[in-house]
Amino acid sequence: MTSLRNRTLGNGLYLISQISRKTGRYHVEGLPNFEQARNSQRPVIWVAWHGMTMMLAGWVLRHYDAGSLLIMMPDDWRGEVLGQFATRIGATPAKMNLKGDTSMATARKLAQMVRKLKEGWHAYITPDGPDGPPYIIKPGVAYLAQKSDAILLPVGAFTRSGVRINRWDQYMVPWPFSRISVVISEPLEAPQRGELTAITEPLTDALHRTTARAISNYFGPYE
Repeated sequence: MTSLRNRTLGNGLYLISQISRKTGRYHVEGLPNFEQARNSQRPVIWVAWHGMTMMLAGWVLRHYDAGSLLIMMPDDWRGEVLGQFATRIGATPAKMNLKGDTSMATARKLAQMVRKLKEGWHAYITPDGPDGPPYIIKPGVAYLAQKSDAILLPVGAFTRSGVRINRWDQYMVPWPFSRISVVISEPLEAPQRGELTAITEPLTDALHRTTARAISNYFGPYE
């Protein structure tokens, strides 16, 4: 019954993403940044705060080939839900322990992701997930970018038309035909050597700026 419930939830997320893809009214700032990253001939890691995932899913699916996309997710029941969602959109689940585990199993899974990124795959990562605290980046995304020579593409989104789940990330599920403000930051380079904070600190700043800009645009002339 648990597996059936999780698959049903995953199919629900897929349905929401398809409704957003087909009906969402997106105002997007930063399209040249998106094109720059896409044309770089390097792996791209999309990075957004956890609560923005369903606001962004529809737009990403409009413009990106999910067949080459890895989605990082926890290896618990939530990974089963998200794995069903990822499979339905044509992406590949990348399940691993995201609670600070330093075991060899987690190291091997990170190494597998690095290898796939080097082979030309891309990734979508919510660096403050799956359990928070909100807006605090865990080091995994920096490690992946550093080892794979990937470009980091920070993205922010906002809408007030939807259901906001009252939990740590204030997860927003947009209504059909919602107007959604999206901001794509300039791509960030990951230094190939040095402390991971050299990546996480500017990435945190970029995510905060894209979020603030998305909110500003939503309540600006497009209101």
